[in-house]
Amino acid sequence: MQPILYMLRKEFKQIFRTREMLAIIFVMPVIQMAVLGFAITNEVKHIKLIISDHDNSRISREIADQFSNTDRFNIVGRETDGQVIESQIHGWNAQMALIIPLDFQRDLQRNQQPDLQIIVDGLDGNTAGVAIGYAQGILTEYAAKYLQNPRQQTALMAALSASSGDGESLQNQLSAAQRNRPHTVSMQQRMWYNLNLDSAQYMVPGIVALLLTIISMMLSSISLVREREIGTLEQLMVTPLKRYQLLLGKLLPFLILAFIEFFVVLQAAQIIFSIHMQGSYVLLGWMTLLYLFTTLGLGVFVSTVTGSQQQAFFVSWFFLVFMIMMSGLFIPIENMPQILQKLTYLNPLRYFIAIVRDVFQKGATAPFLIREALPMALLGLLIFTFSVLNFRKRVQ
Repeated sequence: MQPILYMLRKEFKQIFRTREMLAIIFVMPVIQMAVLGFAITNEVKHIKLIISDHDNSRISREIADQFSNTDRFNIVGRETDGQVIESQIHGWNAQMALIIPLDFQRDLQRNQQPDLQIIVDGLDGNTAGVAIGYAQGILTEYAAKYLQNPRQQTALMAALSASSGDGESLQNQLSAAQRNRPHTVSMQQRMWYNLNLDSAQYMVPGIVALLLTIISMMLSSISLVREREIGTLEQLMVTPLKRYQLLLGKLLPFLILAFIEFFVVLQAAQIIFSIHMQGSYVLLGWMTLLYLFTTLGLGVFVSTVTGSQQQAFFVSWFFLVFMIMMSGLFIPIENMPQILQKLTYLNPLRYFIAIVRDVFQKGATAPFLIREALPMALLGLLIFTFSVLNFRKRVQ
């Protein structure tokens, strides 16, 4: 035990010797978390919209106002010339156009079905689909609030047509019986765990887990390679230190620092984004320690297959890119091809992000986390054991 404590003291002195290292460990992750937390969002806002109101009636103006009174759309012009609208969308000056035809109010009041048209720039399919959904939501809300006649409400809901070049109308998806139905159904919605549908509530815990992965894996791999580069690793070999004592002495400081860094960044996230921890810090701490054995093991493995700090950096990023992209943080795992979905079961970051979100947002308890904790622990054990054996072989 005494030799390990000596190694710990040596490593901490080396780490705290420079302020730059402290900034890398504690300050940079907080800055990255804040920037990524604000920048990465599933929400689509400020969609550039042109309103083409050929009717200029009370209802058409009210509908246009509904679109202008939300931050989801940014009205960039009001134009009735179709060629101008086309040139604006083609020139990236607008993403979407709402076209209200002549006699729209008259047809609506006669319980006829008028045609609303939305033209969307479909290059970004995700944004286009979300924009159409927003438009349907605005029309639904307007119909419920301002149209008393149920027939007018259903007629308005059937009026929206979406065009991305082929002019296919959404009204074809509605049956005649649904359009003529005189009664409406009121639906009550209740959101669990994220009442305001705040994107930061979902993304930030995952970003904190991501930063922990990067810091712990990078520091451990580069530190061991650096010892070999400057020749101190060979000097340590001729000391009475055993191999496991040497490895523990090198890794424990980074485990401790990464553990502290995780909770520092987590606390900063709660302050910056006004989000609150729902579960147990103790439980999350144990899960974090379990996960750190995986990332530190990967760091040891990288150090055994590289000969310089530059190589260790790039090889670490090689693994990190796949871990990040297949973790479900940015791309839902359900949207991936089947073969990639199966490969994600070998990704420990997938399980840790799920654990952090469950504990942080849902207040999950230990029995609820078994499904993620068991495979994460098994992967961690395999990776760490293989890396340590490979390290001993490389040293010998």
